[in-house]
Amino acid sequence: MPIRSPRPVSGAISAIGQVVRSAASAVTSTVDPAASAIPPPRDLIARLGLIGLSSLEPVVLASLATRSPLLLIGPHGSGKSLLLERLALALGLSWRHYNAALVNFDDLVGYPLPDERGQLRFVQTPASVWGAQCVFIDEISRARLDVQNRLFPIIHEKRVQGIALDALEHRWAAMNPPSAEDDGDDAPLYAGSQPLDLALADRFALQARVPDWRAFAEKDQEAVIRAAHEAPDPLAGALWAAAVQATRERLPMVQAQWGPSIARYVRILAALLAAAGAVLSARRAGMLAGNVAAVHAARLSADAAARIEDSAWIAALNSMPFAAAGGRLQDAKLLACHREAWRQAAARAEDPMARILAERDPVARVKLALAATGLPDGELTTIVTDALSTCPDGRRHALAEWLFGGVEGEATAGGDSGALARLSVVAADTVAETVRDVACVQEIHEQVQPNGQRHRTWKHLQKRLAELDPTPSLQAARAVQRQGNLLAALFAAGRLKVEADVDLVLERYQAARLELFGAEVSGPSSLRLGSQGVTAKVAA
Repeated sequence: MPIRSPRPVSGAISAIGQVVRSAASAVTSTVDPAASAIPPPRDLIARLGLIGLSSLEPVVLASLATRSPLLLIGPHGSGKSLLLERLALALGLSWRHYNAALVNFDDLVGYPLPDERGQLRFVQTPASVWGAQCVFIDEISRARLDVQNRLFPIIHEKRVQGIALDALEHRWAAMNPPSAEDDGDDAPLYAGSQPLDLALADRFALQARVPDWRAFAEKDQEAVIRAAHEAPDPLAGALWAAAVQATRERLPMVQAQWGPSIARYVRILAALLAAAGAVLSARRAGMLAGNVAAVHAARLSADAAARIEDSAWIAALNSMPFAAAGGRLQDAKLLACHREAWRQAAARAEDPMARILAERDPVARVKLALAATGLPDGELTTIVTDALSTCPDGRRHALAEWLFGGVEGEATAGGDSGALARLSVVAADTVAETVRDVACVQEIHEQVQPNGQRHRTWKHLQKRLAELDPTPSLQAARAVQRQGNLLAALFAAGRLKVEADVDLVLERYQAARLELFGAEVSGPSSLRLGSQGVTAKVAA
């Protein structure tokens, strides 16, 4: 018997399933995935003499307006340090620039000396942090762990040795991306750039990725080369200061108008990311919500027609802490999660899709979809296809039976609702293919090694069917027949690797049958695999 696995359905997989499998190309939405690459109309960063970094403008403005810590991550020579230096100078900030790979603690705080009262005080130097409005920590990923620990309270609390840095407003840092095994051959190797401690990385509210100039168009690459010899626009400081003020003025209005929607979006996005293996802390979720509002306020200060959905995508793209800590979150996966989260957050309460999309269990989602009034057949097809592709063996088969209308005369809500007739031809065929594993007698002719894993799995399969609770009825006999067919089909397809797989499939199938059909699955103990047409030849 050929190996048969769940058949994929082209073009019908929903974003719900795409999120976990990161197949973002099939997700449909009105969001512009390139929104973060569209230069803002005023192009403030170009006025600082830097080309190709305009996509960072709303992120940098959001950091300035909210005084949130900002981390720039990018390849060497991409303009990270130059951007922050010129920004501090343009705004007239009293700032300090530290190289984390070289800095000593005395450089930060000065030299400790006892005063006339015997209390310890720090003798300030031109490089010490006292009185600074802005601190820029360069090469933070090259700092020793003990130095990272000393930088932590400056970034997190604006304190040193428990003493508040009253003048400090802005905390900035820059780093090269830590190298990983899955980096491409053309990716720069930064042996000295180590992942940040996750707790430290999580303190940077905004973590913007600086683009590599190799990805620029030829004319922009030439502009980068020419800009190396050009001074910033003398009006840059005034324009940046005005933009920061405009962002701060708009921020309360954005929070009042969009606060609840943003909170719902972030909650859903965090859940979807967790399902995809990227877990956000509660602190990060709160930061992300604040970043969405701040980025939108920054974009509104330049364009009154800026869309909140695009602002949410820009904020999400520049708020993930994984790259700094040495992790990886593919943009395609993040985009799929963003689109699905925004779709759910934007769904109206009276929209039948609102409750359906909020349901995490695929089987329960199908039941809600069938019960919904006015749900288009295309949406139902998408939900059913997603459920069949994400449910594990056993549970997937029980769902297919229920949609098919039961097996051998069983009546189901799925069948009574005409679910199969509402599905696309390809989706209906997938349901039928799945039901065939349960409804059709399976024959296996196979030679296996005695006492090998395959043999032990087969013997355990026989044992489990023999242990089913006996009740002398035709319905119970058919129940065991179905389970025997299912296990035989999965065994032939190589999907039952060890004994535990047999137990798990039976448990899922029986639980799903009880949930969907409302009846326990049982059968006579006298019914054996041989009577189901399943045979095996064991090699001596």
